[in-house]
Amino acid sequence: MSIEQPEIIHKTVEPFLMAGIRARGKFEDCGQYFKRLGKKFGFKICGPAFMLYWDEEYKADDADFEVCMSIRKGEGDDEISVREFPGGQCVSLMHFGPYENLKESYDRILCYCHDNEINIYSPIREVYLKGPGMIFKGNPKKYRTEIQIFYTDCEQSNGDQSCEDHSQTADTTND
Repeated sequence: MSIEQPEIIHKTVEPFLMAGIRARGKFEDCGQYFKRLGKKFGFKICGPAFMLYWDEEYKADDADFEVCMSIRKGEGDDEISVREFPGGQCVSLMHFGPYENLKESYDRILCYCHDNEINIYSPIREVYLKGPGMIFKGNPKKYRTEIQIFYTDCEQSNGDQSCEDHSQTADTTND
């Protein structure tokens, strides 16, 4: 009996208001930042927690990440940024299971992007649809995390168009 893998889909994420704390360090440190956001915004939170990953490659000890919440309204401070998340086109994959196994899902979605010549950009977004609560850890086997990798809105036409300059197409004439 084989286990069916979740489908990789393309979707549009609409802009929304968010609060975030950007930090450098280990991923395990993110819990303290989620607590700060929860305490500050409470009932103004209007969606699942998520993180933005700003590094171009995986860094275990010195990662550049942002712990975030969707909010209805609110103001930032010296530590917390409140702004609109711009949304956009993304490739999405649902990961089921513990965070320790996310690498397998990342390998799969990044391979898909590479094989399909999708021009991705930072940040990568992880949306925590089911995970540990503020009080109870829960069962990691039942965690659900959506990985969203955003890409430029250029046609993928066998390399005939370039996404490096989002406003122009590449010169395809031969010299």
